[in-house]
Amino acid sequence: MEIQKTLSGDSLELKLNGRVDGAAANQLEVEVLAAMRQGTKAIFVNLAEATFLCSAGIRVLLQYHRQMKTKGGKLLVTRPSPEVASTLEMTGFPELVEK
Repeated sequence: MEIQKTLSGDSLELKLNGRVDGAAANQLEVEVLAAMRQGTKAIFVNLAEATFLCSAGIRVLLQYHRQMKTKGGKLLVTRPSPEVASTLEMTGFPELVEK
């Protein structure tokens, strides 16, 4: 899995492709934590090219979605692939997806 970063003002887009498995979830967490330390107000995780999202990936998204929300920021999934959207719906976390 590869992460492409695009910074625009105080917003960051993290574009992931391929399988978001355990190792990729750790990599995602490192990127999110770095962005939070730098004061990023909005983090958008673009999963349009992700083919799989494991439970560790969901944990990272949910944990930091909640942390950012309590600090007045946001972390949201954008453009989830059909596979990822299905996983998020089945696990009961559609609030992670930007509308």
